[in-house]
Amino acid sequence: MAFSLILIFLLIVINIVVGFYAAICLGYGPPTVREAVDLLIAPQWRDAVIKFFTRLRSRELPPPPPTETAPVDEVPVVPPPSKETVDDLIQQVTSADIGDLLYDESESISQIAPMQEIFDDDLATILMERSTEAWLMNEKHVETSILKLNVVMMKSGRFAAELDTRLRAMRGHAEIAEVKRCLNELRDDCRNYLEAQAAVAEQMQKRLEEFGELKYLAEEIDYANLEQSAQIETTVSNLDNLNVTTSPEEAVVRLLRELASLRIARHRLRDMREKAFIKIALYEDRIDSVHQQLFFDETSGLRGRIGLDVAITEWWKQKRQEKRQITFSLVDFADFGHANDEHGIQTCDKLIRIFGKSLEKAFDPLDLVGIFHGNCFMVATTNIGPRKTITEIERIRQRCEKTIYKYDGGAGSFRLRVTCAVTEALAEQTVEVVFKNLEQTMNAAKKAGRNLTYQLDAGRMNPAPELVDAPNLGEIEKEIDLDTE
Repeated sequence: MAFSLILIFLLIVINIVVGFYAAICLGYGPPTVREAVDLLIAPQWRDAVIKFFTRLRSRELPPPPPTETAPVDEVPVVPPPSKETVDDLIQQVTSADIGDLLYDESESISQIAPMQEIFDDDLATILMERSTEAWLMNEKHVETSILKLNVVMMKSGRFAAELDTRLRAMRGHAEIAEVKRCLNELRDDCRNYLEAQAAVAEQMQKRLEEFGELKYLAEEIDYANLEQSAQIETTVSNLDNLNVTTSPEEAVVRLLRELASLRIARHRLRDMREKAFIKIALYEDRIDSVHQQLFFDETSGLRGRIGLDVAITEWWKQKRQEKRQITFSLVDFADFGHANDEHGIQTCDKLIRIFGKSLEKAFDPLDLVGIFHGNCFMVATTNIGPRKTITEIERIRQRCEKTIYKYDGGAGSFRLRVTCAVTEALAEQTVEVVFKNLEQTMNAAKKAGRNLTYQLDAGRMNPAPELVDAPNLGEIEKEIDLDTE
């Protein structure tokens, strides 16, 4: 053992000597051999050699030589920032220009947290992107303009819902001063919205003009913007000519009517530009870099059309439709516009949130639930197959038939029924074909009388939508208080 250690030591010394000599010959290290020898027998080396042989005699292995380190000042330990702090900082940085645009001094603009994707690890990586390029709010891509317009629309929508509630509370005892205040607030909101929309629409139009074969999308968005602008300008003109003093009660009715017209125009613009945006993102092959703030619908808290399309496009990239049975369903409220007019925007928004949560709970966390357009929900199931999906969708339809929604302490109540459509995605079908089949099935259900479930079996020759002849699934009468849920 001792002989082996001595041999190893001698080999090390020889290597060091040869190395020093080679370094001297090549112009590195000490300029002469003598200086090299002086360096080798320096006190610290001599002490190390003596200690080595001392331990060797006692057959102890030498410990690693201590390294001398210069004293350093103690640095206070700073705990790593919490996840909430990091998220807050990211939110502040990425939404700075939006806040400047909207002068938002209170609550969060979109109330949307970074998405916690649970059904697909690869997609979660995409959607949780935190790189600077994915979050900087510049005008490089058209989604920046759409995001800004989204924020403007959300703020205007929140104001409209709050004003709608105040006006309904005035009915029967409206005071001229309060009605005038509401009128002026609505006029100011319309003018602010027009100004913001004009700026955003101009940016979008400049960007969209670059798309040769997609020029029709630019024209569609431009037309939708003009259509909404025309509605807002009409509302402003009507407000300017509304005589509150003559009949404050009639003025309240007129203001509620104007709010309803603005709501319809706002929803139509949102649905149209979201479809156009997805086409543009697919054309540019940037679907996986879309702003996360565009994924979600504020009213329901679920994915919006853009969020649904991003997830489904990722499924198709993974060829998931070839490995699993993916079944798509639509659940659309019948006469929802009438419910808004009759019971108020805030009441119906509460219903949308509650129904969306219940719809999400009815299916597996691996499934996809969101708003397809307007107040029409989409469900995409990935494991249970079309037959089981049809049963669950039909159960939801029958449950809605048996449900009474109450609000205002029970003073108001109403029922809402839904129309449903179901189709399976075949392995060879594109997303566009699946959506076309789904919308065709929904249109057939609505033409047949609403409050029905229709299916389309895409695997048949010349498939056509058919009524689902389902048995009574035993749902019982139920009341839901929208004020307490």
